[in-house]
Amino acid sequence: GPDGEENSAGLDGEENSAGPDGEENFDRGAGLEESARAGVGGGASEDTLPSGVSEAYGLSVLRWVCTYAEELAEVSAVTTAVDFALEMRRERPGYSLVGRTPKTVGQAMDAYALTNVRFERDEIFEPNPYGIKGLFLPNATIPAGTEVEVPYDDIFNGGKDGPYELGPGSPEGRGARPCTVRIAEVGSLLALIREGQQLNNCLENKYESQVKYVMRARQRFSSFWSFTFTYADSESPTHTLLAEVWHTRQGHIIRQAEGPRPRTLPGPEAWYWLNVWCEREGVDASTWDVYSRVGCPIPEPPVL
Repeated sequence: GPDGEENSAGLDGEENSAGPDGEENFDRGAGLEESARAGVGGGASEDTLPSGVSEAYGLSVLRWVCTYAEELAEVSAVTTAVDFALEMRRERPGYSLVGRTPKTVGQAMDAYALTNVRFERDEIFEPNPYGIKGLFLPNATIPAGTEVEVPYDDIFNGGKDGPYELGPGSPEGRGARPCTVRIAEVGSLLALIREGQQLNNCLENKYESQVKYVMRARQRFSSFWSFTFTYADSESPTHTLLAEVWHTRQGHIIRQAEGPRPRTLPGPEAWYWLNVWCEREGVDASTWDVYSRVGCPIPEPPVL
């Protein structure tokens, strides 16, 4: 996630497309035979190195990865690029990444990952190893006089004209009703799918997106967090937000966080608690963005 073409996941949205130069226009269904066009005519190498896999070729792949480190921001993207390049060289001894970019080979790498990553129906996610903890606050309210602005929820997009007022005494009573606020790390793929269902964001049949999340979780690059409010007179919690945290070399950042659809944008109460938690746990919330399709006008959030 919050992932956007309308993102095939719902929680995350990174689209790969062939570059405008049209060097390679891969079809996901074409398979490795189609994606490894280099070397079809024989053993001649596209670079100046001997054909086939060698230490020199491995070093050239690492140099390519370093050159495009910014585009290959995720650990999973780097791993896929290296594995893909080695596999292509074994299949087509003349294949090389020289002259190619992550954009022009992006679809081929995605297709490779889809056929290369294997996982059970319920992949267990190990807890994040960075000491980031959840939150459990019984009988919590938002302090009186609190004001928040949710990005994109503004008059230009048909949303709120000005900040939301929260806490006791606010015009709508947002955040004034005591509840148990819980922020919990999601521990498995099935749990992640169930969280999505609670937000009307179905991940169950989105295998491609599942692959992305499983790869990130395995490499300890991502952790996923469920936000719920439970009221005394309610039999079940209200699911308000699902967030993905990226654990990068520069620090821990919010990659995406989505509320229930069709609004998709976090409601103001969830936005408040997201920022409280991020400040407490040393996570940068300013990196948040939305990757799923958001309709205009922005739907008004329910009062919580």
